[in-house]
Amino acid sequence: MQEKRMQVGRRIMQDSLRLVFWELTARCNLKCQHCRAEAQEDFVEGELTTDEVIKVARGIRETSDPILILTGGEPLVRKDFFDIVDECTRLFTRVAVATNGTLVDAAIARRLVESGVQRVSISLDGAKAGTHDVFRGVPGSFDGALCGFDALKQAGASLQVNVTVTRHNDNELDEILALALERGADAFHVFMLVPVGCGAEISDDKRLSPGRCEEVLTWLFEKSLEFKDRIHVKATCAPQYYRIMREVARNRNIPLPRGPHGMNAVTRGCLAGSAVCFVSRTGDVQPCGYLPVIAGNVRKQTLGEIWRDSEVFAALRDPEQLKGKCGTCGYRKVCEGCRARAYAMTGDFMNEEPDCAYQPGKSEGDIGAL
Repeated sequence: MQEKRMQVGRRIMQDSLRLVFWELTARCNLKCQHCRAEAQEDFVEGELTTDEVIKVARGIRETSDPILILTGGEPLVRKDFFDIVDECTRLFTRVAVATNGTLVDAAIARRLVESGVQRVSISLDGAKAGTHDVFRGVPGSFDGALCGFDALKQAGASLQVNVTVTRHNDNELDEILALALERGADAFHVFMLVPVGCGAEISDDKRLSPGRCEEVLTWLFEKSLEFKDRIHVKATCAPQYYRIMREVARNRNIPLPRGPHGMNAVTRGCLAGSAVCFVSRTGDVQPCGYLPVIAGNVRKQTLGEIWRDSEVFAALRDPEQLKGKCGTCGYRKVCEGCRARAYAMTGDFMNEEPDCAYQPGKSEGDIGAL
């Protein structure tokens, strides 16, 4: 039995771990209202050293080859950033960097491309400086982000625009998408706010209602179809998007989008702990960056051991453990609800998704398949 469990664990590690988000630092030059990391200006004691980061990276690669996203804070503030990047791009097939863009000049842009980083994401939380700068907490951050974006584009980088949606900018989404298209972005990812870190301080009247979330996500899917040949459009921290995709596809009698290898581009909404994990600046491993439940620490165990053996991850891989309306929803296997929002609002990460407007029937069954 023990041998069988170990075999299953190795298969889960090799076949299912698709994304590792790695918070290299808490330091940042901006003061964003929604910051998950509660970023700070100065060094925070306990951050993994260069040697520790490289050791952990090599340990991950011994058992899996996930997409590795280096993030923060602002990862570029680390003096050893390119030492880390060079080793990670040597180890992993796909490495991406998430930055606010304001520290990127032509030299850094070239260095990122030359290092082998395959994608860089930059957040635009407004279509104009007034909106973006208020959310980011520093005047000039909008212009700085666009300058960084343009430098990366000139250097040949693949670029992704991220936007976190609240009531401060939901009326600018069309313009932000238009700006991403105009600048030549390859991807446009819309994040629905999760109230953790600084985001927990955003008042309820500034968050989108469940009904407005539905409208925004329906709009996003329509745009993904309209611009499918120009830009990759995706929802993040919005598992109900995968229900909405199916509903719209059924109503319009169209197939779901296809992935690059002929597979459905649709997998499941919340992948925290089942295909995704997060490594904090101090080595704590969480299901995702927005779900602050610790499954282990890479200073004490390998990521492979944590991924295989964590009870937290085991629960998240079992939709039958979902509670409330998520537990009875016919879309639970393709959505699963945002486990981070459930935790932030109720203290139980298996509770129902608080920002979903859908009301399942009493005996709905499994209606997730198209």
